[in-house]
Amino acid sequence: MEAEGLENLKEMIVETHISSQTKNCYMSGEKASVDQSNLFFIDLDGLKIQVYDSSKGHSYQSPLTMIFLHGSPGQISNWKYQISYFEERYRVVAYDQRGYGRSDKPVKVTLKDYLDDLTSLMNKLNISADDAVLVGHSFGGMVAQAYARDHAVKGLVLIGSLIKIKPDIIDKIVWNLPPIFWRKLFFTENPLTRKVYRDLFFSPSTSDEIFEEFIQDNKEYLESLPAHAFRYLKFFQDYDASRWLPEVKAPTLVIVGEDDRVTPKDESVKIHELLPNSRLSILERAGHLILYERADDLNNIIDEFIRELNV
Repeated sequence: MEAEGLENLKEMIVETHISSQTKNCYMSGEKASVDQSNLFFIDLDGLKIQVYDSSKGHSYQSPLTMIFLHGSPGQISNWKYQISYFEERYRVVAYDQRGYGRSDKPVKVTLKDYLDDLTSLMNKLNISADDAVLVGHSFGGMVAQAYARDHAVKGLVLIGSLIKIKPDIIDKIVWNLPPIFWRKLFFTENPLTRKVYRDLFFSPSTSDEIFEEFIQDNKEYLESLPAHAFRYLKFFQDYDASRWLPEVKAPTLVIVGEDDRVTPKDESVKIHELLPNSRLSILERAGHLILYERADDLNNIIDEFIRELNV
């Protein structure tokens, strides 16, 4: 979860009414899955990182590589609909960022850690920046923005991302609550947890079927996370991309859900306005988990952007 959504979270904890708005179904047909044979671990300066690489036993005509960076607290499988869609035509790399998924989970992290991890990963997998399209969701989009500041990447796709984390005094108090608080609220399945995830991460228009799919995909993982993993974002209070985003020249696609309560669409509008070579797409009837909610539409929008880059 990103800090921008903490204000909405504080409201939800005291709510007792669950919205009964009509829900429209936006499914992607047959449910996707991640090919387990393409998963492996690499060592990045002593840290074990899990990676997905579609190029194992596969050759591609295009030199372009799509690198997927999940949000917080995400994992590789969050991208299952995107991986299965793009990997037949492009090399697809996704990885569990430090602190998440099956990668090692240090107590403290910094932006430099994540940038160094991405640089080392690309070096180990022989991916050059000018062949790379970074696709970042939420927190992953923040990492992608920062990387593109110092490297001339081929392209950027920023989905429901942020320019800066703006914690108020209440947020700072909440971040410093005992870890058991976060484990109970976010990493243990209970009625309150389900309500928070349903109301905060998904559009009211999203079907219960999609919500349940996400819960089943991530329930075991979320319950396994150490409580300190949720507090990683407090180490990013000084992140502010507004100062240098205008210097990023990479072609960029900015996407956000109309109903995103975690990283509201105004944030993506600001990102688009600051990036000199960007376009903005706002998807209706989608919240923060747009990767699930509108997978087909999301894939088609990204696909069009990638095809233009690959001409």
